Amino acid sequence: MSQQKVVIVDDHVLFAKALKTLISSFEDTYVTFVASNGKEFVDYINAGNEKPNVVLLDVRMPIMDGKATMLWIKENHPDIHVLAITMEDDEDTITRMIRYGCKGYLLKDVEPSLLNQAINYASQGRFVYSDVVDLDMREKARFRAIDTSDTAILFKEKDQEFLNFICGTDLTYKEIAHEMSLSPKTIDNRRADLFRKLGVNTRIGAVLYAMEHRLLQ
Repeated sequence: MSQQKVVIVDDHVLFAKALKTLISSFEDTYVTFVASNGKEFVDYINAGNEKPNVVLLDVRMPIMDGKATMLWIKENHPDIHVLAITMEDDEDTITRMIRYGCKGYLLKDVEPSLLNQAINYASQGRFVYSDVVDLDMREKARFRAIDTSDTAILFKEKDQEFLNFICGTDLTYKEIAHEMSLSPKTIDNRRADLFRKLGVNTRIGAVLYAMEHRLLQ
């Protein structure tokens, strides 16, 4: 395995230091820089420093948050692979980051072995995410790497339209129902059916799957 260079962007100093120590214990993986916000990371790259294989990016930070940083990476260095790392299950934020090019998201209490695996997957350009068991996060997250060998899924026109709404916009399900002239109950049924077809449990998972398999039109 080639060496993996990782940059951590997180404003929580103690967490960032602990994360650096943990990552440094992984085989052929080391942290080249730790930034406390997106601006520090941007300045680091603009100064001509070597680009990392993977960036572990906090979502909520002062000065330049995860969304702004992810957008900058998309527009300037789309070859940098990024994993969002957060303690919040904020679908709107995470799905937007994924559309900006983020390879997935992890919870900050992810198991070390799974973090190591996620970094390796992301460095290869693969999509990964941790599927939150409940919104209070009282239970551990289940890690999943999307299998690109899955059989292609064929959608009806109405299914494709719904997929485009939930994966390509920031609209709520209520707003999507209005746009599609459907009742909220019908939208709920379509969501359940779509998630079943994709093998996911959340909107975040659907976005990751759609991006990886290029299902959006």
